[in-house]
Amino acid sequence: MQKIAKGLMVLLVSAGLASAHNPPGELFFLFQFPDNAVPTIDGDLSDWSIVPDRPYVIRSDKLYDPAQFHEAGRGELDLSDFNPLHILGWNENFNKLYFANQVFDNIHNTDREDPARHWDDDNWEVEVNPTHLAADEQNLSDEPVNRIAYKWVVPPIEGVYQSLEPIGNLAWLSDGGDFTSYGWSFDGDMFGESTYYYELGITPIAEIPREGATPDNIEIYDLEEEDIIHISINNGDIDAPQSDHAYQGFWGTTPESSNIALNDFVLAPLEEGIDFSATSVEAISWGQLKSSLDK
Repeated sequence: MQKIAKGLMVLLVSAGLASAHNPPGELFFLFQFPDNAVPTIDGDLSDWSIVPDRPYVIRSDKLYDPAQFHEAGRGELDLSDFNPLHILGWNENFNKLYFANQVFDNIHNTDREDPARHWDDDNWEVEVNPTHLAADEQNLSDEPVNRIAYKWVVPPIEGVYQSLEPIGNLAWLSDGGDFTSYGWSFDGDMFGESTYYYELGITPIAEIPREGATPDNIEIYDLEEEDIIHISINNGDIDAPQSDHAYQGFWGTTPESSNIALNDFVLAPLEEGIDFSATSVEAISWGQLKSSLDK
């Protein structure tokens, strides 16, 4: 389990964790929702209005195109073509992670011929490795899965809109069950210029068997304040029709390729006057930490 004190060491003295996450030396934050204010996962992001902009909102300037479809650098999106925004949260009592994504797109594309090929259309991908493992320790062959990818593409085609990788779409782990909830909505032209809103709520899973997984034989991760977990988020932007399929960009929080969880996300304390004490460096308040990381 990684804690904030070690993450703070990365920031302040550039110690030892660079190999475990990318981009090195950067922390992102999950807003802690009080029990009475956790978001309803329905695609209406008004629940998220209580979240302060700093340090929780991830805008386009923090995003990479790891596949380099147009040789674009970090934050070099054409915002008239594509403009995503992310906010993440968590709740200790319910042991849930929450994700919100708002994305403007000049063309929203869903015309794949095979409904299962979600990567052929505009999609949203969330990778979660709560045990904070390095890339070369995630999802090793013949070992339990420790990183799950939650992938979404809407509107559904033939009822298909989700993909859970690499363990398949287990019914008990899919949308609408106890472990995963997903919602979406949009403004504008469904398949033209529009803004889509995505929400996801999950119970974090530390390990899941590759075969025969049930709710009784998985290891659930117990979220605790100050934990650092690995998450990466990507949006695929495809403007061309299926006959000429090509990404305009695949924008995400890490410069690595997709299907990896490498960003350091801190489970933040409640916002009302809670301080962090960093044991490996001088004590620093939560307000000071937010300010320093957001510059």
